[in-house]
Amino acid sequence: MASELLLELFQATVALTGALALVALLRRPLRRWLGAGVAYAAWIVVPLAVVAVLLPARSGGTVLSAGGEALVVSTGLSASLPATGGVLAPALLALWLSGAFALALLMGVRQWRFRQALRREPGQPFDRSGGASPAVTGLLRPRIVLPDDFQSRYTPQEQRLVIAHEQMHIARGDLPAQALASLLRCLFWFHPLVHLAAGRFRFDQELACDAAVVARFPDARRSYGDAMLKTQLAAFGLPLGCHWQSCHPLKERVRMLKQTLPGPRRRRIAAALVVALAALTSLAAWAAQPAAPSPDILATSDGGQVDVLTPPKYPAGAAAKGLGGLVMLDVLVGADGVPKEIKVSQSSNDEAFDQAAVDAARNWRFNAGRNGATGEKVEGWVRVPVNFSPDEPVEESAPQ
Repeated sequence: MASELLLELFQATVALTGALALVALLRRPLRRWLGAGVAYAAWIVVPLAVVAVLLPARSGGTVLSAGGEALVVSTGLSASLPATGGVLAPALLALWLSGAFALALLMGVRQWRFRQALRREPGQPFDRSGGASPAVTGLLRPRIVLPDDFQSRYTPQEQRLVIAHEQMHIARGDLPAQALASLLRCLFWFHPLVHLAAGRFRFDQELACDAAVVARFPDARRSYGDAMLKTQLAAFGLPLGCHWQSCHPLKERVRMLKQTLPGPRRRRIAAALVVALAALTSLAAWAAQPAAPSPDILATSDGGQVDVLTPPKYPAGAAAKGLGGLVMLDVLVGADGVPKEIKVSQSSNDEAFDQAAVDAARNWRFNAGRNGATGEKVEGWVRVPVNFSPDEPVEESAPQ
């Protein structure tokens, strides 16, 4: 179980890295050619790539038939593949969970401290804070937060623009997007690129919100820029909140106010481009997974021919002493179903058991594997655990 989870995490990390690299390359050209909103929307490819790689893999590839179900004979012989990984996989899984929990706890404490500093005045639509910049916080019930000197610091027009900016964050769904970004940071806490990308994501989020407000108030660019210059920037970002931070290049935000807003045709092109980019990235992440065996390929028979696994001879000395053991064999099965190579991948620590399992495997016959694309029989490896149980020793048995 731990090994499977770590494999899923590894595949998700690879997909996440590719998606982040793609967005890092495209965000500036997209912003310059199609506007800040498109650069921000392009970030959707990151969570979609992670989700895509966690979906069931495509069917296909070379599969060795095991009779459609586990092979069971009197000595406990089975063609099922038991979980492996020893103690390393659980230890790594515990380390990953500990890191994710620690970062989530740190973010939760930061969010709690911010909310403790707020004052909710009865009858007022906004919360107040002494040291905070204008912000919006709260995932389920978002509230706008204003500094105590809001009325004295900003002119009436600037106040309307600041409030419009925070309302735009709510309308655009930026709070759930920020929550998703925080979740990815917790899950992939070990990945430095994720934390670096989080700052770029917030910056693109603010630029997109600025562009949306300017599109709504096209004649108030100067006042909007003045409001930016008067805003006291926050030192860090909230995991579940949006506000202007000191890491945002203010010069670039002001420069964006001078850009011509994209027209309807460019917006349609931009929307189609983002959808295509998200779809292609998700498809690539999903297709890059190793192919999973398809139930349609696992044949139960082939012209009346089924797997024939003769049980091994139980060593007489071990049977007399009531000894047992497990031998794990790796068998290279040819296209004709005959074993071509047999390896002991896991010894029972008793040479008699190991030799008995290998001797029996030489006489096994498998319903050969099939190529998922052509359906032709092909050779391939199969792992077979051979369990010698002292409770039911079997000296010889006819082929099944």
